[in-house]
Amino acid sequence: MLMATLQGLDRGLRALDLISLTGDGLTVADLAAQLEIDRAVAYRIVQTLEEHALVSRQGKRVRLGAGAATLAGRFRHQLVVAAQPVLQELADDTGTSAFLTVAHGARECVPVAGAQPTVQDGPVQVGYRIGGRHPLEKGANGVAILALQPPSPDDSEEVVRSRELGYSVTSGQLQQGATGIAVGFGVPGAVGASIGVVAMHDFDIEAVAARVRLAASRLEELGNT
Repeated sequence: MLMATLQGLDRGLRALDLISLTGDGLTVADLAAQLEIDRAVAYRIVQTLEEHALVSRQGKRVRLGAGAATLAGRFRHQLVVAAQPVLQELADDTGTSAFLTVAHGARECVPVAGAQPTVQDGPVQVGYRIGGRHPLEKGANGVAILALQPPSPDDSEEVVRSRELGYSVTSGQLQQGATGIAVGFGVPGAVGASIGVVAMHDFDIEAVAARVRLAASRLEELGNT
């Protein structure tokens, strides 16, 4: 009975993951085929997820439900709370504005938290707009998230370079005169996230990138504990 229960949970979670990856949702037949299970079993999985508002059926297609959005919001809140001291330390160590970004669907990302150096020394700091969505292809934070994905022939030069270096670096893409460095990291139940810095002044890119990589490792560990 224990094994059957765990198998059912595994199938339900896999089904939820597959549904989340498609913008138009899946039919029960599609889900059964991808999970390699009987259609009747797939229907029961969908029915169970629907009872918990994790999915909703619109015609023949199954899409994520409001319950999934609620869980995502709670996860984001927990991640932001855990990340805040890491962001502040990164901002203080580098003298730059630090920010945390999470993927929003498969094509966009959104900064969810930020920190400024405790001591403002010299150049004006970049005021990063929290909550403003932008394409993943634009800006160091989004490029770093894209670099987490398996290589694709469609990858931009920036994504390829980010994978090779272990960090992304862009200039002037989101704000004229600003240079950003970011490192992506995996988070449970999401396409990905990144932590990075942005500044209007020159800085040692490799030295700052090393500190950003360390911060990303710390957040990934926190997300998996």
